[in-house]
Amino acid sequence: MDKQMRFAIFTRSLLLQACWSFEGMQNLGFLMSLDPWLRRVYPEPAEYRAAVLRHLGYFNTHPYMAGIVLGVVGSMEERRSAMIGEERKNYEQRIEQMKKSLSAALAAIGDSFFWGALKPACAAWTILLWLFLWTQRVPHPLFWGAVFYLAAYNIPALWTRWRGIGLGYGQPDKIVPALEGLRWHSKALWIRRAGLAAAVLAFAGLLLVPPLGGAAGWPGVIVFAVALGLRATGIACTVTYAAVVVAGGLGVLVGF
Repeated sequence: MDKQMRFAIFTRSLLLQACWSFEGMQNLGFLMSLDPWLRRVYPEPAEYRAAVLRHLGYFNTHPYMAGIVLGVVGSMEERRSAMIGEERKNYEQRIEQMKKSLSAALAAIGDSFFWGALKPACAAWTILLWLFLWTQRVPHPLFWGAVFYLAAYNIPALWTRWRGIGLGYGQPDKIVPALEGLRWHSKALWIRRAGLAAAVLAFAGLLLVPPLGGAAGWPGVIVFAVALGLRATGIACTVTYAAVVVAGGLGVLVGF
């Protein structure tokens, strides 16, 4: 697969969910993304039409991870085009099985990494950056915060879409070990920790740094730390909120 073909698949995959439906989910978007490749490997109209019909079935995965499935399926379709007779029919079933199992696994990975870790972490980093720029009187801090958020979130997302096509096409038979080697879960854990650290720093800054903070001082930070510690032990939110109210009330009474 040359870079021109890969770019065509990549740009089309950005519209993966443009024709989303309850019946087929992302099936039309997947087919549209794969269509340039199907036209190349199946130059005869009858074979191309059969390939199109085969990929009209149900498909759903995390949109940023779809490139991996596109690469794997594209490579397998290329192999199938060189087969003959019954071997082709059997390989069609293998393509469909790989497509379904891989899309389900990648959906879980993508949800956990991008939406469960990267997105909230980017939001926390952005708030911390905005607070720093604002206190330093840098012009247009909201604008620079928006630029930072869009870059911090979309660069990894777009890179995954692009890299996934080449990764899936290059090693369709070893895609599972290749994905394990990327250590998605450990990376997501570190991103969550970094996001939590940024959120704590931003909250402390809002309490302590003028002009927004300063009046609340350290009591507010202590109350927040107590609430965070209680939540870390698994105590219910209602108990945590009650503890925060009690701690704040006691702080007012003793003049802390």
